[in-house]
Amino acid sequence: MAVVSEASKSENDQAADQPSEDTDAPENPAELEAIAQDLLSRAKSLLSEVETWIEAVHQKKLSTGQRAVEYRTIRNDIEAEIGFLQKLATMDLSQEKARHYIVSSNLMYFEAMWAAAKRSSGLLAFRKNLFHSRPAERRRGVEQKGATPSRVRGDDKAFALVDIIACDGLEWIKISTMSEKRLLFDLAKLGWQNDAFSDDEDEDMNDQPNRLDEDDDDEVSLVKTARDLAKGAPKSRVMGKIPTVRFVLPRIHSGKIKEIDSVIQKMRATGAIVECGNDLELPPPMEVALPRLLVDRSTNFTETLNIDCTILLAIISDISHADVPIQDWYPPAVKSQIVSEAKERLLPTQFYPILNGRSMVCTEEAALQMKEIAAIIGTETEKQRALVLFGEISHQSGEDLVMAWSKLSAYSTPADFLLPIRVLPKDVPDARISPAAAAVASELTPINSSVFLFGWMAGLTTLTSNRTTVKQIDRIVDDVGLENWDSGPLLWVSEEARSLIAKQGRRKA
Repeated sequence: MAVVSEASKSENDQAADQPSEDTDAPENPAELEAIAQDLLSRAKSLLSEVETWIEAVHQKKLSTGQRAVEYRTIRNDIEAEIGFLQKLATMDLSQEKARHYIVSSNLMYFEAMWAAAKRSSGLLAFRKNLFHSRPAERRRGVEQKGATPSRVRGDDKAFALVDIIACDGLEWIKISTMSEKRLLFDLAKLGWQNDAFSDDEDEDMNDQPNRLDEDDDDEVSLVKTARDLAKGAPKSRVMGKIPTVRFVLPRIHSGKIKEIDSVIQKMRATGAIVECGNDLELPPPMEVALPRLLVDRSTNFTETLNIDCTILLAIISDISHADVPIQDWYPPAVKSQIVSEAKERLLPTQFYPILNGRSMVCTEEAALQMKEIAAIIGTETEKQRALVLFGEISHQSGEDLVMAWSKLSAYSTPADFLLPIRVLPKDVPDARISPAAAAVASELTPINSSVFLFGWMAGLTTLTSNRTTVKQIDRIVDDVGLENWDSGPLLWVSEEARSLIAKQGRRKA
């Protein structure tokens, strides 16, 4: 019988790092049967928690264009493990074979993976191969394409398998159920001796935090993987940020064995967080963990948001505030947006959850362009909302502005919708502009340069529905490149646009 399917494994999969020689499996048939039943019960309990999370993922509405959370791998793997354990329980096996099959179970790995997931947040994918040479538009992140790296061309090269992509794409978690005995065995095969590291060498290693270019031929797999992930992370930015790499080693304890501590130090020297068995807290109960496990795309937004003209127009548009009857003279784009709004409800489902409690700013150019468009084609209610949005009415306090805003909308306005939006100059000192930002500025139109360069240099999340410009920025940044630890632009792209519905004067003659 094929005990473990090779299709569900990879060379980086640590589920197989549980050698029978260091597992105390019983020889008594009754004990073997009891352990098999216990494994089956634990596997079913694990699947139940995973299914609870999947159901919550389905219930939470994702915006149009956002990639679905990738849960099938973990569910399928656990279901396969349950099938294996159920089959094991019905087979007439010798004690030797029964013991072999029991210690071959991958349940320990799946339990460690799910426990790590419950201690994290914003789960996006499990057991995901990461690849080099992905197109810039696929590098975007949770705000547009889901932030889960994936194969896009046959010539892309996988550099690592990550067990969990969490924190809305900003954390890569690698699980290894390798035991201390197995790690020492691997070290011995590589010729490491008990006195291989002196205290002076340990201190030297602590003084060199990024040893990524060393020869890996004499390193164990844990160190090789840590270096591969450290090299790949700057090329897989999410919202302009480099993902954090975290290793979880539940069967290894730090501070006990010098040689093992040396391996852990080398892993940490890459910038990775390494959590050993003696560092791990118990995972929270499912009812406590569940809300945090769901993707919240605004988690990584800055507290102040830079709003571009496309979003300013969407916020004041009549389409976003009430059911608008379709007129035969409306442009096709407006008709399409009215139909989409009936399903999406852009303000309450997408914009308000992002904007609530956050300050809003925009550049002078963005504000001027929006006001000019509203003056030419806006309805009276759209013009009124523009005045309220910028605080250009007699009301003075933010509470008064929110009340005035509410009177112009069919939807309730959250109390922490912070008005007015502040208009700021775009000026950015040349000394602060990186080569990539300078290249972007040279190719964009003046209005787009003012908006996106300001947000980038100010370190603010920029909200836009201008997908064409965002792709252009991605291409330029990809061509010019960023220094490893430079931040890229923090962009969130709404797949839904909203125009001003336009006065009847736009009727074709």
